[in-house]
Amino acid sequence: MRSIKTLLAAAVVAGSLAPVAAQAQWYVGLDAGAQFLQDSKNSGVSGLKSESDVGWLTQGVVGYGFGQWRVEGELSYRSSGVEKVGGVTGSGETTALAPMINGVYEFLPQSKWHPFVGLGIGAAHVDAGKVKKSGAEVYNGSDWQFAYQGFAGVGYDLTDNVELKAQYRYFATLDYETKATAGTKLDSEYRDHGVLLGFVYKFNAPKAAPAPAVVPAAAVAPAPAPKPMAQVQKNYIVFFDFDKAQITPEAARVLQQAAGAAKSAGSARIDLSAHTDLSGSAKYNQALSEKRGAAVKAQLEQLGIPAGQIVVVAKGKSAPMVQTPDGVREPQNRRVEIVLP
Repeated sequence: MRSIKTLLAAAVVAGSLAPVAAQAQWYVGLDAGAQFLQDSKNSGVSGLKSESDVGWLTQGVVGYGFGQWRVEGELSYRSSGVEKVGGVTGSGETTALAPMINGVYEFLPQSKWHPFVGLGIGAAHVDAGKVKKSGAEVYNGSDWQFAYQGFAGVGYDLTDNVELKAQYRYFATLDYETKATAGTKLDSEYRDHGVLLGFVYKFNAPKAAPAPAVVPAAAVAPAPAPKPMAQVQKNYIVFFDFDKAQITPEAARVLQQAAGAAKSAGSARIDLSAHTDLSGSAKYNQALSEKRGAAVKAQLEQLGIPAGQIVVVAKGKSAPMVQTPDGVREPQNRRVEIVLP
């Protein structure tokens, strides 16, 4: 039985150490906090119920996110001091080293705030050390056992790369084996509540948005005509910050050029095509692209273009400029294209 548990633990550790450098969606994280270990009955010998002080825990994670879902490998370590045994003064330390595999669901992917919930399974090496009751050793031992956990928390994006998070975790194992000093086998319980603070470093932070490509007007070859017609640029693109519909200063300059060209050419119509990147749901991104199209239209109206000449089509995440996997924040896909027919 112990061999099976050991193999399970080794498999979980191997899964958590997958390479991270080559994947845009990978992340790493580190958490630390306080934990409270529930009382253990230590079934097998009466009078050995143990009570613990508030302890500490720390954990590291390696994960991969796709849309609102994440899969991660975790390695955690917990430590609790024994306060009482059988209702009288006790001493000792209970520790747990646990490799786990977690599934996580993240809410509000377009916001800077990310509430999340998750479940995990794995294995834990629980070590009771040598526990004493009124100064005399009463039981000891360690064991590998199946472990499971549930957790919930919230993250906040400090930057595109770094997320701060706080969470609560319930962690438990099946009963693990220890031995009383007389040799009697004990079935000990491990059920733990933890509160943690930590951070996540994401390797898929979007690149800085490039300056909009402005195609210079084609040079007009000399012609015998008395005054050659000047070529008017027909296509413009403005870009937006992640999850935003506000016109940036750079976008405002491009819109001034577009409005000037429309007036110079006497354009009777201006077509706007509004887009988002592939991060988030189709419904949310459709609404976001509509907001971006409306913002560009309002700016052109302020620059003297009649509202009746502006046609807006919102395409959400359906027509990216740069093809990416779903869930990727690609700056060049957050845009409104402006065409003068």
